[in-house]
Amino acid sequence: MSNTTTVPHLVLERFPHIAKAIKIPDDVKGDTQTEHGFLYPRLMKDYKTEWNIVCEEIDKGIEAGTTVFNVATGEVTLLND
Repeated sequence: MSNTTTVPHLVLERFPHIAKAIKIPDDVKGDTQTEHGFLYPRLMKDYKTEWNIVCEEIDKGIEAGTTVFNVATGEVTLLND
């Protein structure tokens, strides 16, 4: 079993205070890539520390073989046993 997401979505998942602070507009909701495009600049501007924490988590997962990052799509797949 695995879960595919994006770095911005992982930031929202790992940090509920950020998810509460950022409202994704209805016309953006539902399309992962469009949401990514909406979230990325806001997260980089206001939540870079949390962004870096998630990126470190992803890097460690890649090293451990529990995470796959697709450079072409920007998707992160978290592998579960």
